Amino acid sequence: MTTLTTRGLACAATGAVALVLSGCASSAAEQSPPPAPTSTSAAAAAAAQELTTRTTVLSRDGSTAPVLCLDVVLESYPPICDGPAVQGWDWSGLEGAETAAGTTWGRYEVTGTWDGTALTVTSPARPWDGVVVDLLTPGSSDTAGAAASPAVTAAVEDYRAAIGTDGTVLGVEELDGRARVHVIVDDGTLQRSADERYGPGVVVIDPALEPAADPAS
Repeated sequence: MTTLTTRGLACAATGAVALVLSGCASSAAEQSPPPAPTSTSAAAAAAAQELTTRTTVLSRDGSTAPVLCLDVVLESYPPICDGPAVQGWDWSGLEGAETAAGTTWGRYEVTGTWDGTALTVTSPARPWDGVVVDLLTPGSSDTAGAAASPAVTAAVEDYRAAIGTDGTVLGVEELDGRARVHVIVDDGTLQRSADERYGPGVVVIDPALEPAADPAS
């Protein structure tokens, strides 16, 4: 992940013309932190294990490989989405697939290995009913209804600025007083970096690809 937007704070010494940087009080969110880790370390760790996700898989007419719809899916007919490629995918015999206007798609639980740019299937996909059980839906978390703190607001702004810069951040939202950041994969590095930068409990890193041995329910 590229270095996120930083904010500095300068305070003026009383009666002085020049701005004095030393001695300025600032919050952790306002200080310039060390560069945030990129997705490289997370991808390297993920390559050694099977990961799984439940999402729409879509193959456009003439595309070389289907894609995982890990971000927004436009509910047109056929649907439209973008995402990383799925290598080794075979539509033959799969239940739940639809085809229209040269596009084939369906909702599946997909398991494979991640190389940083694509998911290579390692076991047959299973149809998914599209029902998401989200532990952080509004009203369900331990911070339900909480107002966003300055650190949360800063984190949301920073991560929004990082969307699309290196493929790490898919989206971000403020939910129940936290910044919830959607990423493709995280081995814990991105969460630790967020905790160090903004403080514990400010940012929740939400990876789309989870370890296959412990998939999201």
